[in-house]
Amino acid sequence: MAASKRIALFGGSFNPPHAGHYEIARRLAKRRGIDEVWILPVHRHAFGKKMPSFSRRLKACLKFFRPLGRKVLVKGFEKRRGGTGYTVDLLNYLRGKFPGARFSLAIGADAYRERKLWKDFEKIRKMARLIVFPRGPKSPIPNVSSTAIRALKAKKRLR
Repeated sequence: MAASKRIALFGGSFNPPHAGHYEIARRLAKRRGIDEVWILPVHRHAFGKKMPSFSRRLKACLKFFRPLGRKVLVKGFEKRRGGTGYTVDLLNYLRGKFPGARFSLAIGADAYRERKLWKDFEKIRKMARLIVFPRGPKSPIPNVSSTAIRALKAKKRLR
């Protein structure tokens, strides 16, 4: 890896990945100051959310984000690390594994508003540049959520 590769990290449960995730990854990949975008499905969610297996979500992400090209990479670091997916721990791991890289962390405005619930958010802010994407009906990012998609799928199964 080049000594100063600029990598945007975009993590989440991706249960399932959707148009909002895709648009964020697409926009990150178009930025001049970013060499690669790493899609990072969480192994075990920090807030205890129930999810399909890691391998199932990883495969879904590999297929879903593939059209964005070689600059957008789906990585399984969370599985290799094991345990609960705290962002600060992942950043520590990645900084140790890729000491020359410069990391940015992409998050939605909704997640940013919950930052007080995150483990060591001030350390995260020091380890990675934050890129906060707007969410909601007036945002350029599609206003969709994995929760709503799962609810629709469940409703269709009940019919």
